[in-house]
Amino acid sequence: MTTQQTLVNHLLTLNKITNLLTTNDNIEQMLQAVLERLVRLMHLKTGWIFLADAAAQNRWAGKGFVLAAHTNLPPAMAPHKASPWQGTCDCQHACLQNRLTEACNEVQCSRLAAAPGDREQLAVHASAPLRAGEKTLGILNVAAPHWETFNAESLALLANIGSQMGIALERARLFDLLQERRIDEQQALLTLSNQLLSRPNLDDLLPYLASTIRRMLQADACAVLLPDEAAQALVFVAAAGWQTDPVAGRRTLPADDRSGPGQVMRSQQPLLVPNMPRHDPAPWLTDWLLSEKFRGHAVMPLIGEETTIGVLTIDLRRPHTFDDDEVRFMRLIANQAAIAIEKARLKEQEIARHRLEEELAVARRIQRTLLPATDPSLPGWEFASRYAPARLVGGDFYDYFELPGKPPRLGMVIADVADKGIPAALFMALSRSIIRTKAMSGAKPATVFGRANRLICKDSRSDLFVTAVYAILNPAQSRLTYTNAGHNRPLCYHAAGQSIEELKTLGTVLGVFEQIQFGEATITLKPHDVLVFYTDGITEAMNAEDNLFGTERLRAVVSRCAAAPAQDIVQAIVDAVQDFCGPTEQSDDFTLFIVKKL
Repeated sequence: MTTQQTLVNHLLTLNKITNLLTTNDNIEQMLQAVLERLVRLMHLKTGWIFLADAAAQNRWAGKGFVLAAHTNLPPAMAPHKASPWQGTCDCQHACLQNRLTEACNEVQCSRLAAAPGDREQLAVHASAPLRAGEKTLGILNVAAPHWETFNAESLALLANIGSQMGIALERARLFDLLQERRIDEQQALLTLSNQLLSRPNLDDLLPYLASTIRRMLQADACAVLLPDEAAQALVFVAAAGWQTDPVAGRRTLPADDRSGPGQVMRSQQPLLVPNMPRHDPAPWLTDWLLSEKFRGHAVMPLIGEETTIGVLTIDLRRPHTFDDDEVRFMRLIANQAAIAIEKARLKEQEIARHRLEEELAVARRIQRTLLPATDPSLPGWEFASRYAPARLVGGDFYDYFELPGKPPRLGMVIADVADKGIPAALFMALSRSIIRTKAMSGAKPATVFGRANRLICKDSRSDLFVTAVYAILNPAQSRLTYTNAGHNRPLCYHAAGQSIEELKTLGTVLGVFEQIQFGEATITLKPHDVLVFYTDGITEAMNAEDNLFGTERLRAVVSRCAAAPAQDIVQAIVDAVQDFCGPTEQSDDFTLFIVKKL
């Protein structure tokens, strides 16, 4: 399954689980339904959930815990059997000692070890604490025969769902509290949860969060701040109740300990200021912020996947001491907001990725039109080629073109931009156009490269450069004149002596220095001689042991297959590289063409 499909799967699952957590007021039903969906998603069978309960003192399922949900327990762990369930287990010990604080721990299951009978080969489980803020509310366990069952993605999913369960449990506890004390707030929280699910777009979600949270908390002002790309500043992305709009003013705050929001980003702990001082302000405070005259101030971290993704600020223009219930309520709101923001970001990334893939597919089709549609057809000669970019688009290119004048001559270019992907593809198009234009003058190869290099240096605004070989074939005279700009040296197989020669000339890469000189050489081809032009994607292809395919292996393939048709020689080289690399992914563009005199 691709990374994109995995992200989509997780997103869909989180949506379904969020629905379960927000639409089911029955805790036992909700935990059971989420557990069953989770084990199916992870391709497992068995799981169980403990909830912390100070009133549970009989040590059945562990002192201070109750078995709240379970699914497909093996016969040896049937809930009515005393041996596996009486007493506290290792994961509960870790929880009670405040050691089960990480998102996920793999545990050698002491209950399975103590259970006589059929365990259905289960031996270990992954545990995720059900946490809300600093409080651990329970433990989520999913069991498997061995550690390898749990990969990084499944553990991350388990941690995410465990976090949401903790939030849901805390929300349920708050639900009961609000039924007694804050019926209006309880209804507002449920409405918020439902509204967040229906707002997958960040541009719609963020202003809604600021205005709604301000109203829910009866605050004078509220704002959402997210880090900039460099994580050097916190940017106001949504605000409500401010006298001067910090979003429209593109206001920022320091993302470090110089500011309260910066401290919250680092510590992941709320910052509560009952009465902000009127004098001796911090050095980073500016007139626009001081003019708001805030006094009571709270900053809540927005935490997603254990990472602080931003902060939520709640401000009042009067002193105010935040009690425990208010802080708990603000934490829950912040957690809901963080989940909604992360969900919206995932969706936007998915849309952007899909759009990029479509654009790259178009770019690939356009780039292929810059390459020869077919290999040349000349009496007495054979040509064959192969081109395979490492990504959808690449920086390698090759070209054939008939040159003006008499006798008929064929220009041939192979080149490699020192990069991959879209930057290399753009530089490739520039370089190809310039080289082809200068070559069509009919000038000698060294002259063409000298002129092309000066133009590339003037037109390029990047640090990229290109290596290339340009050769002119005179078919009637069987003569090849060539020059090299820092590229892999072409190979010439001499059939008469069954030897291979590297075609050497002096020259450096194109696009770095304007005033450089290029060497030039000419060879005469005999019957059955073979020319091999290639890029370093062949010789630097790497296997699982980090060994390179190398020039010697290429020479060996050419020597072995030189008597074959040009197309067969190309295929033999491709097969040899693929056999050498095995399952190792192609890391560089791969370009090759063969010229053979019949």
